[in-house]
Amino acid sequence: MTSGEVILVRHGQSTWNDERRWAGQADPPLTDLGRKQATRLAEHCRGAGIGAVATSDLSRARQTGRIVAQALELAPPVQLPDIRERWSRTLTGLTAEEIEDRFPGALAAWRGGTSATLPGDSEAFDTFSARVVRGLHAAARLAPVVLLVAHAGIFRVLGDITRTGTNASLANTDGRRIVVGANGISDTGPAF
Repeated sequence: MTSGEVILVRHGQSTWNDERRWAGQADPPLTDLGRKQATRLAEHCRGAGIGAVATSDLSRARQTGRIVAQALELAPPVQLPDIRERWSRTLTGLTAEEIEDRFPGALAAWRGGTSATLPGDSEAFDTFSARVVRGLHAAARLAPVVLLVAHAGIFRVLGDITRTGTNASLANTDGRRIVVGANGISDTGPAF
């Protein structure tokens, strides 16, 4: 496999981001602000040599990717289910305050990269990480430079596999540039 550059970004603001709810694999849509963020993201992408757009199969990522692909006059985004957010039956739908009340410190530890464990019935980190890595490799094969619209948890995996300290606290439409190749995945810096 040859190396490919992936500009990995978090989706625009969703309705549950606005409410500070754990979405996981629930499927809330973008807010008006989220659509505006996607339009601004498209402007940042101009001149970056992006040949393809890929997204997770959740609507907040798909909507963000579609806005960018249309603005850049690219084919519709390729959906990669392996890039879905980490699931948690225990946390999905809870607000950050409710999570903190029930599981003190768990959310901050996850987002900050000091713990890979989520409370209750949640996807194992190793399982989550393995599918994310598969998804990153699939994205890198789409074009020499690919925009990949994903979720906050994907950055937690990225920080773990690259040992860069990248965590799940990125703002909506922020991201990182990575190189994906036969020798692994490397983080080369901020998306833009």
